[in-house]
Amino acid sequence: MTPGRYARLVVLTACLVELGCGRQQRNEDFIPPEASAREALDACLGSWTHDDPVRGEGAQTIPNTRPQVLFADTRRTKKRALSGYIILGPVPGEAPRCFAVQLTFKEPPAETRERYVVIGQDPLWVCRYDEYLMVTHWEHAMPTDAKTSEPKK
Repeated sequence: MTPGRYARLVVLTACLVELGCGRQQRNEDFIPPEASAREALDACLGSWTHDDPVRGEGAQTIPNTRPQVLFADTRRTKKRALSGYIILGPVPGEAPRCFAVQLTFKEPPAETRERYVVIGQDPLWVCRYDEYLMVTHWEHAMPTDAKTSEPKK
């Protein structure tokens, strides 16, 4: 190989490495810092307490967040208003950013404790812990027949 060709190969390799082509992403690349995760969770629960509209099914985009925050909680519906919450703090779980939260509902009045998981960098995803486990274990909630409350066949 000639010196000029060798130099071009070195420059091309360096450019590819610099662009990230030589780097594989790891699970750790999707773990947000604790402070960012807590802010994302606070934004989601705050949106719920202010009765921001639920738009369709699936994940909800929380307005005015940077990085973008998406909230996935099937228990959040128009019928179940949240009157307050307290983020109790980080807790152990099968996810690196897991938080315990005390939720207070309006109608019917109730209090419950839930765990939420925050993953990603941009966007940040916030979801209830048991739903996160279903997704990571390739499971899903079975739809029920409205007449009998039995799983559909």
